[in-house]
Amino acid sequence: MMTPTASIMTPASQHRVNDVLGTLPRSGIRRLTDQVMGSQDMDDAIQLGFGQPQEATDDLIRKAIIKATEERTLGYTENAGLRVLRDAIVTKLTVRNSIDTDSDSVFVTPGATYGVAVTVGCLINPGDEVLVPDPGYPNFAAAVRHYGGIVKFYQLREETGFLPDLHELTALISPATKVLIINSPGNPTGAVIDPGMMDQLVQLTRERGLWLVSDEVYETYVYGRRHVSPLSFGGSDHVVGLYSFSKSYNITGLRVGYVVTRHPALRRALLNAQELYISCAPSISQAAALQALADGGAYPDAMRATYEQKRDLVMQALGSYAGYRPAGAFYLLVNIGFTGLRSDDFADRLLKDTHVVVAPGATFGPTSDKYVRIAFTPRVEQLQTGLTRLTEFLNRWTGAA
Repeated sequence: MMTPTASIMTPASQHRVNDVLGTLPRSGIRRLTDQVMGSQDMDDAIQLGFGQPQEATDDLIRKAIIKATEERTLGYTENAGLRVLRDAIVTKLTVRNSIDTDSDSVFVTPGATYGVAVTVGCLINPGDEVLVPDPGYPNFAAAVRHYGGIVKFYQLREETGFLPDLHELTALISPATKVLIINSPGNPTGAVIDPGMMDQLVQLTRERGLWLVSDEVYETYVYGRRHVSPLSFGGSDHVVGLYSFSKSYNITGLRVGYVVTRHPALRRALLNAQELYISCAPSISQAAALQALADGGAYPDAMRATYEQKRDLVMQALGSYAGYRPAGAFYLLVNIGFTGLRSDDFADRLLKDTHVVVAPGATFGPTSDKYVRIAFTPRVEQLQTGLTRLTEFLNRWTGAA
């Protein structure tokens, strides 16, 4: 007679999980951040590795959350998001992005990170190729692999301002290529694509039958120039825009963003995905987002001015170690190739010796191991202290006083 224990035993080979998620390495950003958060010996640690602004969130947003709870608006919303919020997003897109669209083209998501994943999942089938920036946001490649796609990295080089090379991009396109992902302002580079290049990217992808996925999470952090959305160009119905309230309005923990597409088939797929995966974005977060848009952009404009000053402080403090001047976002890649260390080793030693956290460049792509990313998100006093510690650490390899 078979015992109960024996009846449920199966070969270990049958107990498998998803091949991608089961083997995906942890982000270097999270690995180091967790070390600091979980350590009692790191009270003086300075976080230059995490892309989360430390300024106060607008009080009006906080009050909107309280009001929403008092009114008991804690139920489901439409799958695509509150109609009043999507209407407000359409107005914002018109005024600030020069994008002509309607509320049926807007899908409110629980953060832009989810927006990346759900968009990739709606666009590709197993075996499709996706062109992904290197250095670039690590979730791009991870999402492609998770859905069975093939990642083809295109390199962004420091000597050309970390901007795409159109000739190289064109050469990488094959019959299996389905999507080109771009990110402007860029994470981790801070690069901003100008109108002329953006127009060429829209034309290239339209002519070659590719989707153009545009991550514009840092759209409000652009210094001395203007942000350009590819959806603002004619003939851009193949473009998908990814946006977030997290960085612009400093509400990262509320997890609220949105995806924009005018393409009928993709709109249908996204609506189905919203119902399948999340039902809807959190109603409280949507209430906060609605209040955020009600300020007409005053808070993001103030944050941009603050971060432009921080960017200039970083450039001054690091001197020649800075290498280049980011035009957007709140990141800088520091080239550490001269130390002879890999980026993970450099970040580990920096944390151990100076209690400063940076993000290892290897997190951002296969050719990015010679960099570490710093985020100028701490308050100014902490930022200055962290930059001083980092500079002194770098001086060990140059012999500078």
